[in-house]
Amino acid sequence: MQLSYDGSNYCGWQIQRGTGVHKNQNPSIEGVIVAAIKELCGEDVVVVSSGRTDAGVHASGQVAHFTLNTYINSEENLLRGLNQILPASIQIHQLGQVPQNFSARCSIQKQYSYYFQQGPCNIPHLKNYTMWNRRSLNGLKMNQAVKQLIGKHDFIAFCSSKAKVSTTVRQIYEAEVTREEITHPGLYHFETQFLWRLRLVGSGFLKKMVRGIAGTLKQIGEERRPPEDLLKILESRSRSQVGRTAPSSGLWLDRVWYPSQEGIEFLHQIPNQSKM
Repeated sequence: MQLSYDGSNYCGWQIQRGTGVHKNQNPSIEGVIVAAIKELCGEDVVVVSSGRTDAGVHASGQVAHFTLNTYINSEENLLRGLNQILPASIQIHQLGQVPQNFSARCSIQKQYSYYFQQGPCNIPHLKNYTMWNRRSLNGLKMNQAVKQLIGKHDFIAFCSSKAKVSTTVRQIYEAEVTREEITHPGLYHFETQFLWRLRLVGSGFLKKMVRGIAGTLKQIGEERRPPEDLLKILESRSRSQVGRTAPSSGLWLDRVWYPSQEGIEFLHQIPNQSKM
């Protein structure tokens, strides 16, 4: 299934020890989905996602899978039934059967975006989805800096110390900072109120990696450090050189891609002869 969620009031994707599936305090997105499947189908299932987003992080293109033994006469009815049970903050927009050897964890590319809100005040309906900056950001220097990330690098400097991974090497295929219009209803002047969007497409991302990059780019945008610092941080392998970790509110998981495989046509696919 492909799903979207507003992570503002969740402890993240993964069920946290001590929160349980059915408790309302600090619920996890995974736990709420598991509970919805249990209510509709009467089964306890394990829901596996493409990645475990942190507390407060949002998604517009998360992918997850689960195994269901109950007979379902219609995938459309299953999708509709789950969405009726799920809260408005979590919704499934595509659902389909996949081969038994498919795993949502085995993605080959992901896209994350981080949104910086630029303007004289923190717009109320955007505060949970962006990071507001009182000081003006130099988008050209931010874009110049982030381009240095394209390629294969060791991102250990941007990795949380709590991450448990076999390697901290990742490949970035696309990296850019663009100026975006605020499209929500309201009288916003594009010259003074807009968004800076950091967009990264890579083979994978480490825990708090994008937020560390975003926090460092903020310092570069405020011209408190030069654009070349981003590459120097990679070379230093030192977490202490990274800017303050940007808040989770501005981070979005946009898309997840998989190798071409029969039976997953409804997912974003990249042919086997792709960049990988």
